[in-house]
Amino acid sequence: MARSSSVALAACVLATALAAPRAFAKAPAKCPAAVTAAIKKAFPRGAIRSCKAEHDDGADQFAVVVKTGTTRVEVDVAPDGAIKQIEQRVAVDQVPAAVLKAFAAKYPKAEASRAQRQQHADKSVCFELGFTTEHGKHEATFSEAGAFLEEE
Repeated sequence: MARSSSVALAACVLATALAAPRAFAKAPAKCPAAVTAAIKKAFPRGAIRSCKAEHDDGADQFAVVVKTGTTRVEVDVAPDGAIKQIEQRVAVDQVPAAVLKAFAAKYPKAEASRAQRQQHADKSVCFELGFTTEHGKHEATFSEAGAFLEEE
């Protein structure tokens, strides 16, 4: 009788475990072959960590996160495989002096807390600096030469 109770208890536990909802991590969307090929060409030693379809500025694209060694790079790729932008975090002290000077002139009471280097399809480079003011968190983008481009 003890054995049949143990079997019944085990069956009950198993049934409960199978019926319980599970939280599985959603697998990243598969990249189209053209997107994967473009990433492999640009980052031959990189590994795709995620690939997400999105619609930005009126166009479809894929936001791809690539890990190369200890570096994490975000790449915006058109469905045909054209790389639109490469974004990589950099230390604030590695931002060009012209950008830091322009930032200090535009935001004299702010201090940049993070920086991101952005390389566009035309090979132009800009830097996005994150900072906080009494009005909240902001991001300002400057060209490599220090020209102010936008604030978010």
